[in-house]
Amino acid sequence: MASRKIDAAASQPAPHSWDLEHWPAHVWPGTNSKARYTTRMHRDELLKAGAVCRVGRQLVFFGNAYTRWLEMRRAKAAASGFDVPANRPQQSAA
Repeated sequence: MASRKIDAAASQPAPHSWDLEHWPAHVWPGTNSKARYTTRMHRDELLKAGAVCRVGRQLVFFGNAYTRWLEMRRAKAAASGFDVPANRPQQSAA
């Protein structure tokens, strides 16, 4: 299965790190309430991937590790046949 390249000009990179209360709007899932839900559902996976840690009472997310975790989740969804536009191969503009 070929990996799909994401157009860097079309998407903003995740910040180096951020806490759960100040979730960046351009990072999936987009709001801190949705991020809380996602964190609860995937806590063990996020910890194992090194994407989140606790600093005092705050949960801090690390951009590079979180991006790798998202890529892994996308690959699993694509491999399982979950057919949504984001999982389809990009068509080159001719």
